[in-house]
Amino acid sequence: MAQVLNTLAHEIRTPLAVSQGYLKLYVDGRLTTPEDQQRALQQTREALGVISVLCAEMTKVSALSEAGSPALLERLDAATLVKELGEAGELAGATWLTEPAVAGQVASNASKDLVRAIVVLIKSACDEDKSAARVLDVAAQDGALVVRGGSANAVPPLPVTPEGTGAVPVNVERGGRGLTLIWALFVLDQHGIQTWRHQDHKASVGFRIPLVTV
Repeated sequence: MAQVLNTLAHEIRTPLAVSQGYLKLYVDGRLTTPEDQQRALQQTREALGVISVLCAEMTKVSALSEAGSPALLERLDAATLVKELGEAGELAGATWLTEPAVAGQVASNASKDLVRAIVVLIKSACDEDKSAARVLDVAAQDGALVVRGGSANAVPPLPVTPEGTGAVPVNVERGGRGLTLIWALFVLDQHGIQTWRHQDHKASVGFRIPLVTV
């Protein structure tokens, strides 16, 4: 909860300052032309829109927290999960480093949220290196599906397990996306999915997704 509140305070500070600044200029009569006034009101509107989104995300995080950890009763084919990751618009046509021919099922209580949470973290990792191509990698390992995603420069060095050399926890304190990342990590934690990144290559993230046989 402390992390959520700190992230919310950090992310709301900038749009709030923008809104207050433009409104002060307007009240003080320093915006003398209709064009300046319209521009200021548009900027204020956009800043308030950011705050509105943050409030919606806060509600989503709060709802997940109150829901606890319900039983994972749904089943999602691993092949379907991989397919949906590859088709996610946020990943902008990322390509697979290995042939994504996987079998088995993933336990879930909200399949759409599960896919979305994985996409959110991979997209955030990709944004650390916008100039590189986006790639995905998948492998079956010890009863789990291991998915790695990010930039073409960072995925190959990423350990295939969270205990591998150089592996560190995912950092959710990335400006402008903190609450979304907290929500995503909460969803993944509910599904028993481990996440990690490389200490020297932030533009990648790994997931160890348990498979079920029934």
